[in-house]
Amino acid sequence: MNAVPMDADYTPRYIRLARLLRGRIEDGTYPLGSLLPSATRLAELHTVSKATARHALEVLVKSGHARHIESKPHQVIWRQAGLKGPDSAVDGLTI
Repeated sequence: MNAVPMDADYTPRYIRLARLLRGRIEDGTYPLGSLLPSATRLAELHTVSKATARHALEVLVKSGHARHIESKPHQVIWRQAGLKGPDSAVDGLTI
């Protein structure tokens, strides 16, 4: 299991998971067009609740890294162009 690492600043787990997933999108682990794991699978992999995993996926949608169509898995839409991905302040926290 890959538990979401603890931060010294007490960043919420959903933000830590969103940052981890964003890093994997930006490093090509999840390339453009690929499907992200379900909230259930993310919860199992990272030892978080399904609600936390869903919230992290929502953050990726709001930041422009993924999209979600009802009844479909989240899909990566961020395209690497030699630049860092969009910086996003969601709920007052930058992911």
